[in-house]
Parts: sequence; C-alpha cells; structure tokens
Amino acid sequence: MERGFPVEQKVREEFAHTLAIYCSDGRFAPACDGFIRHTLGEEWYDRFVVPGGAAWLCLDVRTVWEHEMAHRHLSFLVEAHKIQRVILIAHQSCGFYERYRLSPEQTVRKQMADLQGATRIFYERFTGITVEAYYLRVVDGEPRFEPVTLQTPGEPLPPSAPQV
Repeated sequence: MERGFPVEQKVREEFAHTLAIYCSDGRFAPACDGFIRHTLGEEWYDRFVVPGGAAWLCLDVRTVWEHEMAHRHLSFLVEAHKIQRVILIAHQSCGFYERYRLSPEQTVRKQMADLQGATRIFYERFTGITVEAYYLRVVDGEPRFEPVTLQTPGEPLPPSAPQV
C-alpha cells in the first residue's frame, strides 16, 4: 500500500532564481501568485511569505525580531539559490501595518517607504540582483497591481524611507 498523497506537479532539480516577497494574508496571496505567474511571467520562483512581507526587512522598534530573521533567511536564499530577480508586493488593508494606528494614507506611505527600504537593502547587500515592487489595491472587488517606482542603486531615498 502506497503512503502519502500524489500531486500533479513535479519537483524540479535546480533552484529558482527569482524570489517573491509578499504578505501571507490569505485574502491576497492567491492574487499575488497569479500576478507573478501570468503577468510577470515567473512560473517558478522562491517565496518569502510572512505577515507584512517586505516590512520584515526594514528595521523598526516593533520589528527587531522580524528584521533579523528576514535578513538571515533571505541572505541564505539569495546566496544558495543564486537569486537574480526580487519581486516585492505590498497590499492595501494589511493587518501587519494596522498596529501602527495610522490613517489609510499614512499606511500606504509607510508601505511605500518599506518597499524602498527593502529595495535599498537588496542593492546594498547583493550584486547582480534586480528588484521590482508592486502595490496591490482592490478596485470594485478586483485586484489591481500598480508598479512602484523604486530608487536606483546609489540614488538617495526619500526622507520618509527607513534608514538602515
């Protein structure tokens, strides 16, 4: 008698060279996967899916533990899997950010600053990586992924972005 549950997908021998970082909120995660696969064309990618997503990379008095864990695990993934492309996604109504008790506009600004900060960290710590970011809004019940303009390596961050 065979044990376990078979699935149709096969396991690949080689590692993916793309890394997606986004929030674990189950309301948004399927849309993120669909966007990455169908719109960005990445059928196969590594994931770092945690509450708040890229927020874990940005040091904040409330995220010291998350910051350290993210840096340790993402450094491993980037180096061991030879990551070349990083996709960052933040989304509206993120519970991780609700603890800051900000207005919706301030929350979006904080999320954008965290995406900028995460981008800066990748460019400062690793070479040969491209980073792109998107903000997921729900418009009339439909997910919409908006590209986020990121600073290029060496370009100063806006004053609202976290300093690392």
